[in-house]
Amino acid sequence: MARTRLPSPPLCCLALTFSALFGAGPCVEVTVPQDPVMQERGSSVELPCHYKTSVDKNFMLEWKFAPASVAPEQGKQILYFTNDKLYKPGSQAERLSLLHDPPTMGDATLQLANVRPSDNGTYICVVNNPPDFYGSGSGLIHFTVLMPPSTPVCKVTEYARIGGDATLTCSSVEGVPTPIYAWSRVDSKTSLPLANMVQDDQTGKLQLTNLSLAFSGTYQCVASNQFGHASCQVTVNVSGTAEAGATAGAVIGVLLVLLLLGAAAIYLFWYRKKDKKESQSTYTGNDIREDATAPGISDTSLQRQDSDPGSHFLEQPVSRPESASTTKSRLNMVV
Repeated sequence: MARTRLPSPPLCCLALTFSALFGAGPCVEVTVPQDPVMQERGSSVELPCHYKTSVDKNFMLEWKFAPASVAPEQGKQILYFTNDKLYKPGSQAERLSLLHDPPTMGDATLQLANVRPSDNGTYICVVNNPPDFYGSGSGLIHFTVLMPPSTPVCKVTEYARIGGDATLTCSSVEGVPTPIYAWSRVDSKTSLPLANMVQDDQTGKLQLTNLSLAFSGTYQCVASNQFGHASCQVTVNVSGTAEAGATAGAVIGVLLVLLLLGAAAIYLFWYRKKDKKESQSTYTGNDIREDATAPGISDTSLQRQDSDPGSHFLEQPVSRPESASTTKSRLNMVV
Protein backbone atom coordinates (compact mmCIF):
# COMPACT_ATOMS: atom_id res chain seq x y z
CA MET A 1 0.00 0.00 0.00
CA ALA A 2 1.44 3.36 -1.05
CA ARG A 3 2.19 5.92 1.61
CA THR A 4 1.22 9.55 1.15
CA ARG A 5 3.76 12.07 2.46
CA LEU A 6 2.11 14.94 4.24
CA PRO A 7 3.57 18.45 3.84
CA SER A 8 5.72 19.77 6.68
CA PRO A 9 3.94 22.19 9.02
CA PRO A 10 5.03 25.82 8.79
CA LEU A 11 7.62 27.13 11.19
CA CYS A 12 5.08 29.24 13.03
CA CYS A 13 2.88 26.18 13.64
CA LEU A 14 5.85 24.39 15.14
CA ALA A 15 6.42 27.43 17.32
CA LEU A 16 2.75 27.32 18.40
CA THR A 17 3.11 23.65 19.34
CA PHE A 18 6.28 24.40 21.26
CA SER A 19 4.67 27.34 23.04
CA ALA A 20 1.62 25.23 23.96
CA LEU A 21 3.84 22.59 25.51
CA PHE A 22 6.03 24.99 27.49
CA GLY A 23 3.56 27.79 28.21
CA ALA A 24 4.97 30.38 25.82
CA GLY A 25 2.81 32.74 23.69
CA PRO A 26 2.09 32.34 19.94
CA CYS A 27 4.52 33.52 17.24
CA VAL A 28 4.55 36.84 15.33
CA GLU A 29 4.54 36.84 11.53
CA VAL A 30 5.18 40.10 9.59
CA THR A 31 4.58 40.26 5.85
CA VAL A 32 5.91 43.02 3.55
CA PRO A 33 6.32 43.32 -0.27
CA GLN A 34 9.41 41.61 -1.69
CA ASP A 35 9.74 44.01 -4.62
CA PRO A 36 10.85 47.62 -4.15
CA VAL A 37 8.10 50.21 -3.82
CA MET A 38 8.31 53.19 -6.19
CA GLN A 39 6.32 56.40 -6.32
CA GLU A 40 6.62 59.68 -8.16
CA ARG A 41 7.89 62.74 -6.33
CA GLY A 42 5.21 64.94 -4.82
CA SER A 43 2.61 62.19 -4.48
CA SER A 44 1.61 59.94 -1.54
CA VAL A 45 2.70 56.34 -1.06
CA GLU A 46 1.64 53.38 1.06
CA LEU A 47 4.22 51.00 2.51
CA PRO A 48 2.28 47.76 3.24
CA CYS A 49 2.96 45.82 6.44
CA HIS A 50 0.69 43.05 7.77
CA TYR A 51 1.17 40.92 10.86
CA LYS A 52 -0.34 37.94 12.70
CA THR A 53 -0.36 37.81 16.49
CA SER A 54 -2.71 38.07 19.44
CA VAL A 55 -2.80 41.73 20.30
CA ASP A 56 -2.87 42.55 24.01
CA LYS A 57 -1.61 45.27 26.28
CA ASN A 58 2.04 44.50 25.45
CA PHE A 59 1.60 44.98 21.68
CA MET A 60 3.98 47.51 20.11
CA LEU A 61 4.45 48.60 16.49
CA GLU A 62 7.61 50.38 15.32
CA TRP A 63 8.72 51.86 11.98
CA LYS A 64 12.37 52.68 11.27
CA PHE A 65 13.98 54.46 8.34
CA ALA A 66 17.51 54.12 6.91
CA PRO A 67 18.43 56.55 4.08
CA ALA A 68 19.90 55.11 0.90
CA SER A 69 23.45 55.75 2.10
CA VAL A 70 22.91 54.06 5.50
CA ALA A 71 22.77 50.34 6.36
CA PRO A 72 19.30 49.09 7.44
CA GLU A 73 20.68 48.02 10.82
CA GLN A 74 21.45 51.66 11.54
CA GLY A 75 17.93 52.88 10.77
CA LYS A 76 16.34 55.39 13.17
CA GLN A 77 12.88 55.31 14.66
CA ILE A 78 10.33 57.49 12.82
CA LEU A 79 7.02 56.13 14.29
CA TYR A 80 5.90 53.77 17.03
CA PHE A 81 2.63 52.74 18.64
CA THR A 82 2.37 51.48 22.22
CA ASN A 83 -0.20 51.63 25.05
CA ASP A 84 -2.79 52.86 22.55
CA LYS A 85 -0.71 55.96 21.76
CA LEU A 86 1.05 56.96 18.53
CA TYR A 87 4.45 58.73 18.51
CA LYS A 88 6.33 60.23 15.53
CA PRO A 89 9.81 61.38 16.61
CA GLY A 90 11.39 61.68 13.14
CA SER A 91 11.74 64.63 10.74
CA GLN A 92 9.00 63.13 8.55
CA ALA A 93 6.43 63.38 11.35
CA GLU A 94 4.06 65.81 9.60
CA ARG A 95 3.90 63.59 6.50
CA LEU A 96 3.57 60.22 8.27
CA SER A 97 0.38 58.40 9.24
CA LEU A 98 -1.00 54.87 9.68
CA LEU A 99 -3.55 53.45 7.27
CA HIS A 100 -5.41 52.01 10.29
CA ASP A 101 -5.20 53.82 13.61
CA PRO A 102 -4.93 52.08 15.97
CA PRO A 103 -3.07 49.35 14.09
CA THR A 104 -4.46 46.50 16.14
CA MET A 105 -6.27 44.56 13.42
CA GLY A 106 -3.25 43.01 11.71
CA ASP A 107 -2.55 45.97 9.37
CA ALA A 108 0.40 48.26 10.16
CA THR A 109 0.65 49.91 6.73
CA LEU A 110 2.50 53.24 6.75
CA GLN A 111 1.43 56.26 4.67
CA LEU A 112 3.89 58.93 3.55
CA ALA A 113 2.61 62.11 1.88
CA ASN A 114 4.37 64.45 -0.58
CA VAL A 115 7.34 62.16 -1.10
CA ARG A 116 10.68 63.76 -1.95
CA PRO A 117 14.20 62.58 -2.88
CA SER A 118 15.27 62.51 0.77
CA ASP A 119 12.68 59.76 1.38
CA ASN A 120 14.69 57.26 -0.69
CA GLY A 121 15.89 54.37 1.44
CA THR A 122 14.83 51.35 3.51
CA TYR A 123 11.78 51.26 5.81
CA ILE A 124 11.61 48.59 8.54
CA CYS A 125 8.31 47.44 10.04
CA VAL A 126 8.76 45.83 13.49
CA VAL A 127 5.99 44.19 15.57
CA ASN A 128 6.62 43.20 19.20
CA ASN A 129 4.02 41.40 21.32
CA PRO A 130 5.59 39.82 24.39
CA PRO A 131 5.59 36.97 25.19
CA ASP A 132 5.35 36.20 21.43
CA PHE A 133 9.05 35.89 20.59
CA TYR A 134 8.85 33.37 17.75
CA GLY A 135 8.63 33.91 14.01
CA SER A 136 9.80 36.89 11.96
CA GLY A 137 8.69 40.04 13.73
CA SER A 138 10.09 42.50 11.17
CA GLY A 139 10.17 43.21 7.46
CA LEU A 140 12.18 45.53 5.15
CA ILE A 141 10.75 47.66 2.33
CA HIS A 142 13.00 49.40 -0.21
CA PHE A 143 11.46 52.65 -1.40
CA THR A 144 12.54 54.73 -4.42
CA VAL A 145 11.25 58.18 -5.33
CA LEU A 146 10.71 58.57 -9.07
CA MET A 147 11.23 62.03 -10.53
CA PRO A 148 11.86 63.79 -13.83
CA PRO A 149 15.34 65.14 -14.63
CA SER A 150 16.33 68.43 -13.09
CA THR A 151 17.35 71.26 -15.43
CA PRO A 152 20.70 70.13 -16.87
CA VAL A 153 23.83 72.24 -17.04
CA CYS A 154 25.41 72.70 -20.48
CA LYS A 155 29.10 73.50 -20.97
CA VAL A 156 31.42 73.81 -23.97
CA THR A 157 35.18 73.90 -24.55
CA GLU A 158 36.51 77.40 -23.90
CA TYR A 159 38.37 77.69 -27.22
CA ALA A 160 37.01 76.31 -30.50
CA ARG A 161 39.24 76.90 -33.53
CA ILE A 162 39.10 75.83 -37.15
CA GLY A 163 40.56 72.35 -37.60
CA GLY A 164 40.38 71.64 -33.85
CA ASP A 165 37.85 69.82 -31.64
CA ALA A 166 35.16 70.96 -29.21
CA THR A 167 33.52 69.06 -26.33
CA LEU A 168 29.99 69.82 -25.14
CA THR A 169 28.72 68.35 -21.85
CA CYS A 170 25.24 68.07 -20.35
CA SER A 171 24.31 66.75 -16.91
CA SER A 172 21.26 66.68 -14.60
CA VAL A 173 21.76 66.42 -10.85
CA GLU A 174 18.39 64.70 -10.28
CA GLY A 175 16.38 62.18 -12.25
CA VAL A 176 15.09 58.66 -11.45
CA PRO A 177 15.35 56.56 -13.52
CA THR A 178 18.66 57.93 -14.80
CA PRO A 179 17.91 60.32 -17.68
CA ILE A 180 19.21 59.96 -21.20
CA TYR A 181 20.59 62.92 -23.14
CA ALA A 182 20.08 64.05 -26.74
CA TRP A 183 21.89 66.93 -28.50
CA SER A 184 20.56 68.93 -31.45
CA ARG A 185 21.45 72.09 -33.40
CA VAL A 186 18.92 74.87 -32.78
CA ASP A 187 19.60 77.39 -35.55
CA SER A 188 21.05 75.08 -38.19
CA LYS A 189 19.91 75.59 -41.77
CA THR A 190 22.37 73.06 -43.14
CA SER A 191 23.03 69.59 -41.78
CA LEU A 192 26.42 68.94 -40.23
CA PRO A 193 28.49 65.86 -41.16
CA LEU A 194 27.61 63.03 -38.77
CA ALA A 195 31.18 61.71 -38.97
CA ASN A 196 32.30 64.86 -37.14
CA MET A 197 29.75 64.47 -34.32
CA VAL A 198 30.13 61.78 -31.62
CA GLN A 199 27.35 61.68 -29.01
CA ASP A 200 27.01 59.64 -25.80
CA ASP A 201 23.37 59.58 -24.63
CA GLN A 202 24.33 58.06 -21.26
CA THR A 203 26.91 60.65 -20.18
CA GLY A 204 25.54 63.64 -22.13
CA LYS A 205 28.81 64.34 -23.97
CA LEU A 206 28.95 65.61 -27.57
CA GLN A 207 32.30 65.64 -29.39
CA LEU A 208 32.72 67.89 -32.46
CA THR A 209 35.82 67.15 -34.54
CA ASN A 210 37.66 68.93 -37.37
CA LEU A 211 35.77 72.16 -36.76
CA SER A 212 34.85 74.64 -39.46
CA LEU A 213 32.90 77.91 -39.36
CA ALA A 214 29.74 75.92 -40.16
CA PHE A 215 29.82 74.44 -36.63
CA SER A 216 29.25 77.85 -35.03
CA GLY A 217 25.77 78.21 -33.53
CA THR A 218 23.48 77.25 -30.65
CA TYR A 219 23.20 73.65 -29.46
CA GLN A 220 20.47 72.24 -27.20
CA CYS A 221 20.62 69.26 -24.84
CA VAL A 222 17.43 67.51 -23.67
CA ALA A 223 17.54 65.23 -20.58
CA SER A 224 14.52 62.91 -20.31
CA ASN A 225 13.06 59.86 -18.59
CA GLN A 226 9.58 58.37 -18.14
CA PHE A 227 8.47 61.20 -15.87
CA GLY A 228 9.54 64.29 -17.74
CA HIS A 229 12.28 66.17 -19.48
CA ALA A 230 14.36 69.34 -19.15
CA SER A 231 16.77 71.14 -21.47
CA CYS A 232 19.63 73.63 -21.66
CA GLN A 233 21.45 75.46 -24.45
CA VAL A 234 25.03 76.50 -25.18
CA THR A 235 26.64 78.55 -27.98
CA VAL A 236 29.69 77.38 -29.93
CA ASN A 237 31.86 80.08 -31.56
CA VAL A 238 34.46 78.71 -33.96
CA SER A 239 37.27 81.26 -34.45
CA GLY A 240 39.95 81.66 -37.13
CA THR A 241 39.84 81.37 -40.92
CA ALA A 242 40.85 78.70 -43.39
CA GLU A 243 43.40 81.06 -45.01
CA ALA A 244 44.98 81.76 -41.68
CA GLY A 245 45.23 78.06 -41.02
CA ALA A 246 46.86 77.46 -44.42
CA THR A 247 49.28 80.36 -43.87
CA ALA A 248 50.23 79.03 -40.47
CA GLY A 249 50.86 75.62 -41.99
CA ALA A 250 53.03 77.12 -44.74
CA VAL A 251 55.06 79.13 -42.24
CA ILE A 252 55.65 76.04 -40.15
CA GLY A 253 56.74 74.13 -43.24
CA VAL A 254 59.22 76.85 -44.27
CA LEU A 255 60.66 76.97 -40.77
CA LEU A 256 61.18 73.24 -40.79
CA VAL A 257 62.96 73.41 -44.17
CA LEU A 258 65.22 76.22 -42.95
CA LEU A 259 66.00 74.25 -39.84
CA LEU A 260 67.01 71.22 -41.90
CA LEU A 261 69.18 73.34 -44.24
CA GLY A 262 70.90 75.00 -41.28
CA ALA A 263 71.61 71.63 -39.73
CA ALA A 264 73.04 70.36 -43.04
CA ALA A 265 75.28 73.44 -43.42
CA ILE A 266 76.62 73.08 -39.91
CA TYR A 267 77.36 69.41 -40.53
CA LEU A 268 79.23 70.10 -43.81
CA PHE A 269 81.28 72.88 -42.22
CA TRP A 270 82.25 70.64 -39.33
CA TYR A 271 83.06 67.74 -41.68
CA ARG A 272 85.33 69.83 -43.96
CA LYS A 273 87.14 71.33 -41.01
CA LYS A 274 87.75 67.90 -39.57
CA ASP A 275 88.95 66.55 -42.96
CA LYS A 276 91.44 69.43 -43.35
CA LYS A 277 92.91 68.78 -39.94
CA GLU A 278 93.37 65.11 -40.75
CA SER A 279 95.13 65.86 -44.11
CA GLN A 280 97.63 68.19 -42.41
CA SER A 281 98.40 65.69 -39.70
CA THR A 282 99.15 62.87 -42.26
CA TYR A 283 101.79 64.71 -44.57
CA THR A 284 104.52 62.14 -45.72
CA GLY A 285 107.25 64.36 -47.31
CA ASN A 286 106.87 63.04 -50.89
CA ASP A 287 104.87 66.03 -51.99
CA ILE A 288 106.69 68.76 -53.97
CA ARG A 289 106.95 72.04 -52.12
CA GLU A 290 107.97 75.32 -53.74
CA ASP A 291 110.18 76.33 -50.83
CA ALA A 292 111.96 72.90 -50.59
CA THR A 293 115.76 72.53 -51.23
CA ALA A 294 116.81 70.46 -54.27
CA PRO A 295 118.58 67.15 -53.58
CA GLY A 296 122.39 67.33 -53.35
CA ILE A 297 122.50 71.01 -52.53
CA SER A 298 123.03 71.91 -48.98
CA ASP A 299 121.86 75.01 -47.35
CA THR A 300 125.53 76.01 -46.69
CA SER A 301 126.47 76.14 -50.40
CA LEU A 302 123.42 78.20 -51.16
CA GLN A 303 124.38 80.71 -48.54
CA ARG A 304 127.99 80.91 -49.93
CA GLN A 305 126.81 81.65 -53.46
CA ASP A 306 124.57 84.35 -52.27
CA SER A 307 127.46 85.98 -50.36
CA ASP A 308 130.11 85.88 -53.31
CA PRO A 309 128.94 87.96 -56.24
CA GLY A 310 131.92 86.99 -58.44
CA SER A 311 130.93 83.41 -58.45
CA HIS A 312 128.15 84.10 -60.95
CA PHE A 313 130.73 85.04 -63.67
CA LEU A 314 132.68 81.81 -63.25
CA GLU A 315 129.59 79.77 -63.93
CA GLN A 316 128.86 81.54 -67.25
CA PRO A 317 130.42 79.83 -70.40
CA VAL A 318 133.21 81.74 -72.33
CA SER A 319 132.19 82.40 -75.93
CA ARG A 320 134.82 82.97 -78.68
CA PRO A 321 134.54 86.23 -80.66
CA GLU A 322 133.35 85.52 -84.16
CA SER A 323 133.94 89.07 -85.46
CA ALA A 324 137.80 88.69 -85.85
CA SER A 325 137.62 85.54 -87.96
CA THR A 326 135.03 87.02 -90.20
CA THR A 327 137.12 90.14 -90.85
CA LYS A 328 140.21 88.07 -91.71
CA SER A 329 138.34 86.03 -94.30
CA ARG A 330 137.06 89.15 -95.97
CA LEU A 331 140.65 90.62 -96.35
CA ASN A 332 141.87 87.48 -98.07
CA MET A 333 139.17 87.73 -100.69
CA VAL A 334 140.18 91.31 -101.52
CA VAL A 335 143.84 90.43 -101.97
